[in-house]
Amino acid sequence: MPRLLGCQLTGADSLREISDGLYSSLGKLSHIGATAVCRSTLSYANSKRPYKLYEDFYYVLLEKFRHEIQGRLGNKFTKPVFSLDSTTISLCLRLFEWAQHRRRKGGIKLHTLLNNDTSLPEVIVETTAKTSDIKGAKGILENIPPGSIVVMDRGYNDYSLFKRLTDKGVVFVTRLKNNAQHTPLRQGLIKADPDGCWGLYEMKFTGAKAKLHCSETNFRVVQWLDKETNRWFEFLTNSQELSATEVADLYKERWQIELFFKRIKQNLVIKTFVGTTENAVMTQI
Repeated sequence: MPRLLGCQLTGADSLREISDGLYSSLGKLSHIGATAVCRSTLSYANSKRPYKLYEDFYYVLLEKFRHEIQGRLGNKFTKPVFSLDSTTISLCLRLFEWAQHRRRKGGIKLHTLLNNDTSLPEVIVETTAKTSDIKGAKGILENIPPGSIVVMDRGYNDYSLFKRLTDKGVVFVTRLKNNAQHTPLRQGLIKADPDGCWGLYEMKFTGAKAKLHCSETNFRVVQWLDKETNRWFEFLTNSQELSATEVADLYKERWQIELFFKRIKQNLVIKTFVGTTENAVMTQI
C-alpha cells in the first residue's frame, strides 16, 4: 500500500522512481511499520498481487468514512441519487496488447456509478475501450439499490435497460433520443408552464424494438427551455411522481460525474502506468 500512495502523492511514473522515493524516506516509513522495496519486488507485486485487494480496501474505507463525506445533496431529493457514465483512458497498443481498442490504438473504459451525495463512486467496472456503454451499464446494474434514482446521458438509451431498471424499482432520468418513436406528446399533456418554459407529458414507445420490452410501460417526458442558451431539452423518466422541475434538476446532477472524471485525470497518476499487465493497470487505478 505505501508504494501506491507514494506513486500518487509524488506523481511518480516509474517503478524506479517509486523505489528510490521509498528508500529516501526510510525513517518516515518506519513510523507506519512499512519498509522500502526494490524495483523487482514492486514489479512482481504489480503483476501477481490481485488488484481486487485494493478494490476491496477502497470499499472498506468508503463505508468507514461515509457518514463524514456524505451530505452534498442535503434534503434536496428524498431518494438516493446516482450518476451513470464511463470514461476512456488511452493506452499504447504496443505495450498494452490486451487492451486493443482499434487497429492501432489501445485503451480501457471505466464504467462508473457515482453517488451524487458523496461525489465518490459506488461501483467501477473496467472493460476494454471497445465495450459499449450499455453493455458496461448492465454489468453494474445489480449494484443500483431499489428505490434510488439514476441519471444517465443519451448513450444509455436502451429499451431492455429501461425495463430492467423499472422492474427493479429504480427511477431513471435521461435525454430522449431525437429519433425515438412514441405516441404524440400533445395527446399526453399533463401540465404546462403558463410562461411556455416547460411541459410535462405522458407517452409510450411505439417502435418495434421498444415494444419487445416496454410495450406496457408509461413514460414521462419533460420539455425544458434553457433560458441561458435558448435551447429546448427533452428529458425521459419512468417516474410518475417527479415534477418537471425535479426532472430537470436531476439531469443537472449528471454533471457531477463529468467533474469526477476531470478531477481524477488531473490529480491522480492514471495516464501513465508503472506496469503493463491488466492487473498492474487496475491496481494503480
